[in-house]
Amino acid sequence: MQQEEYSNLWNFICAYLPNYYSRDDVLRSDILRRYIDDEYVVESDLQWIDECFGSDKSAVTKALIVLEKGLVSEALENYYSTIIL
Repeated sequence: MQQEEYSNLWNFICAYLPNYYSRDDVLRSDILRRYIDDEYVVESDLQWIDECFGSDKSAVTKALIVLEKGLVSEALENYYSTIIL
């Protein structure tokens, strides 16, 4: 997925996911994405990743996909509820 498309996806999630700014699953997604992209991740989050996935980026990627699919699904349901009701 191109960066612009990914940003558009997250703009949608941000707009329609209930309690976006206070959700742990959104934070976990950000942490996992930064880890996959070799960006800075604080030590305590690296420990969490190591405990859950070891150093297997493939496992982290799979977990991120599952997590983000859930976020998109919930945002989409909320979007439809706002236009239908």
